[in-house]
Amino acid sequence: MGSATADSRSGIKLFEACINSNLRSFLHSVTPTLEPYTVAKPGGYSGRVPELGRCFFLVDLWNHFYPLSAYGVGTPVRLPSGQEIEQYFVPYLSAIQLHTISDFTSCNEIMVGNNLFDANNYGWCSAADNWNGQYATTSLARYDSPRSMNGGPCFQYFECDSPYERMPLADKVYELCYNFPPLSYLSSIELSPSSWMSVFWYPIGHVPAMNKKDLTTCFLTYHSLSTLEDRTPFDSKDPLTLPPIGLATHKTDGDVWTSANSGDQELTTSLVGAADSWLKKLDVQHHDFNYFLNSNRNLIHYRSLTEASTSAV
Repeated sequence: MGSATADSRSGIKLFEACINSNLRSFLHSVTPTLEPYTVAKPGGYSGRVPELGRCFFLVDLWNHFYPLSAYGVGTPVRLPSGQEIEQYFVPYLSAIQLHTISDFTSCNEIMVGNNLFDANNYGWCSAADNWNGQYATTSLARYDSPRSMNGGPCFQYFECDSPYERMPLADKVYELCYNFPPLSYLSSIELSPSSWMSVFWYPIGHVPAMNKKDLTTCFLTYHSLSTLEDRTPFDSKDPLTLPPIGLATHKTDGDVWTSANSGDQELTTSLVGAADSWLKKLDVQHHDFNYFLNSNRNLIHYRSLTEASTSAV
């Protein structure tokens, strides 16, 4: 069975590449690894001595995704026959929501009346191309009330075009930055732990090439964007990693991603549950997640369990 180590940030699991688990190898391959910066925490002053913390800037995260958006990311896959291949995926921005902490005020200069900047309200989401309109809407409702003192959302975007009409993640982010510049210069220590993003990973091919249905699987991964609660010593030289805190899958009928005796099925169920709990906690309807959950036969068991537990309450 594959292994996972604990990140010092709230016990998040770091997935390691494993020859016995294609799923863990994928999660390892799509985990962003960034150079840390040491800065003073907002509001973290005790007398004249600032409290220091590690962070990354969002622009560094987007730069990480730039080559992946152009060429894809490769992950090793061992087929049931024993053959080893390299599977490639291209990332697309599925959703992002930024919450700033109360001490940070730069977003106030961008927002009109301290209201949420909802990118979906600016014409980038076509109602005619939202996965046939079954599980998606053009946008979430705009927040009309001022942000709360503990840090409310200042930016959000939810993709609802069909996968074939989306632009790669880096291109989409650069488009969004044009109307919301803080999307490039905010740091992870200025964001509350409620800040997150979801990446849609679409398969584009494998080497050597072959015609295998199991290699058309799509993934959704969820990542936290805040390091405010990072407990790593500020002088640590270890890189910052953003391992998936949630997952959803689409087209996983075979056993490539849930190989026997690997624990992959249990891991998938756990990560799907984590994503579902995260979205419910934030009261968010994520279009892609709903589509994945309702169209994946392997996740019907999870959906039936959640519905049963809800009705029992």
